[in-house]
Amino acid sequence: MSSRTVNAPTRATAARLDRVDAAKGISILLVVAHHVVWYMRHAGLAPAPVVMADEAFASLRMPLFFLASGLVAAGPLAAPWRVVLHKRVAFFLYLYAIWTIIRFAFFATLVPPEVDPDGSADPVAFALALLLPGPSMWFLYALAVFAVLTKLARPLPVWVQLGAPGALSALVGAGLVDFGDTRWTYLARFLFFFVLGCHARALVERIAAATSLLRVGLAGVVCVVAAGAVVALGLRGVPGVVLALQCLAVGAGLLAAAWFARYRFGRPLVLLGTLTLPVYLIHMMWLALVMTGLRHVDISVPAAYALPFVLVPLLTVLSLLTRRALTAAGATWLFALPPRLAYRAA
Repeated sequence: MSSRTVNAPTRATAARLDRVDAAKGISILLVVAHHVVWYMRHAGLAPAPVVMADEAFASLRMPLFFLASGLVAAGPLAAPWRVVLHKRVAFFLYLYAIWTIIRFAFFATLVPPEVDPDGSADPVAFALALLLPGPSMWFLYALAVFAVLTKLARPLPVWVQLGAPGALSALVGAGLVDFGDTRWTYLARFLFFFVLGCHARALVERIAAATSLLRVGLAGVVCVVAAGAVVALGLRGVPGVVLALQCLAVGAGLLAAAWFARYRFGRPLVLLGTLTLPVYLIHMMWLALVMTGLRHVDISVPAAYALPFVLVPLLTVLSLLTRRALTAAGATWLFALPPRLAYRAA
């Protein structure tokens, strides 16, 4: 067998993985930025244009994250139930429980209540969060639930697997179905994108292969114009409109991720995409400490505009350094199932 025959699939596989990792890198940066703006709003520091920009990225932030998660999960979900329960359910629920406890202890002891917009030190909310999707850690809970639902639905036709969560997302996005809790609402809205990621690899590859800087820019303009038209015409309450905006945003995000993954300057974004878990788990604790300190600083308007651009990379780096320090100290159990619980192939 020639070396060309061996290496070509390897390069193609690496390119696909880079695109997915770049998409995850974009998503985690948007998540960190969202939490920064959220804390700034709670402190009365967020300028209105910054808040508007954060709200505009809502159509991209979590839908793209869940789509990328579905792309990664497609293989494991085809395995037997024992593998799925270990790798996709026990793993995420374990991390969810451990970090919910850590988060509660951290905010209860180190963060003034007036800094936290989520009431993370509330003992009642903490007790409920151990059973139901809680603030900030709900993404891990969702991944475990989505894995079970997607595995159960595998015998069904693909159009049913996509159509049912798509219809649910359309109704919830229009406000016609309300679960009375934002986290359950998030799960209902984003299940579609996880399932889509499990089934739409070929579509994602076609979008990624068509990327160019011009198309990335045009896709961004289309998203902005479409979102503006929806707001101006008051169409958010029409079923399917919000879902369509999210699909447009995800398409633009995939084009951007594939474009970044092509070039050397995009390598840090690809690398970050492989390290999203520790950033997700840790960054809000660093953010709470930073915002606790900023309470005693007079923030000018220009500084308030610049603050998200400073804090997003700072919190990302601090989270990765914290993860390195913890693993070096032997606390690998904070980021992975203990060996006695982890899946071991027969």
